[in-house]
Amino acid sequence: MEYLNFYKFREDPFGITPDPDFFYPSKWHTEALQSMEYLITKGEGFMLLTGEPGTGKTTLIRTFLKNFCSTLSPVVIYHSTLNPKEFLKALVKLIIKEQDTVSDKELDKTELSNILKEEFTRRKLSGTKNLIIIDEAQDLPEETLTEIKHLSNIESDKEKLLHFILLAQPYFEEKLSRKEYVQLNQRISLKVRLSHFDREEVESYIKFRLQRAGEAPVTFEKGAIKAIHKASKGIPRLINLICSRALMVGYLESSYTIKKSYIKAVLKHLNF
Repeated sequence: MEYLNFYKFREDPFGITPDPDFFYPSKWHTEALQSMEYLITKGEGFMLLTGEPGTGKTTLIRTFLKNFCSTLSPVVIYHSTLNPKEFLKALVKLIIKEQDTVSDKELDKTELSNILKEEFTRRKLSGTKNLIIIDEAQDLPEETLTEIKHLSNIESDKEKLLHFILLAQPYFEEKLSRKEYVQLNQRISLKVRLSHFDREEVESYIKFRLQRAGEAPVTFEKGAIKAIHKASKGIPRLINLICSRALMVGYLESSYTIKKSYIKAVLKHLNF
């Protein structure tokens, strides 16, 4: 893109796609990353990471997996509306390389569970830790949450064979507080909620991403940052969207200084 050349950026500093290279270590994001590391190194069973859409849950996961790629065998479930059997079958298809041996067979839940236990045990004995990541966990049916609790019982004489990270929106915590989920909730020893950035964090976040992308002397006026914070409510995804459009306006104005007026124009265009 021409405006990237104008600013001498190596890449878009405010891309929407989650990118570990642009992971911003805010207080809450750093705590979440440390909790994930603790989950694996100390052998905990469950971690719950909550945050509203756009607060950086996916970027966190990708950053974590990049740091631990050599010792982890992660499985990511994106479709959380699966019933128990569908959930188990999805796990089997994701972790078994010889998928044809199971995909065309009609296996019951017990058979699927046995296949998983055998594979998880094999991986553990080979020195690899088993991690299951479930995105949008707030949409999991009650029966599937119960099945996940049963899966977590797979363990050796000394430690858990499975670690779970549940990614969810904040209201999932209220769901877990219901009496039917008390046993699962008690097993979640690590809970972190990602918070919105305050104005100072918005400014630091913007500077951080600009520096990651290049060394051009691009600056955002204080008034521009204040307007971005107010409009985005401190949500990283919205900050990225606004800043990316603001840089385009700056390019059209041949300016390395992003002014408050540019932000106002962007917000009007975006119907904020």
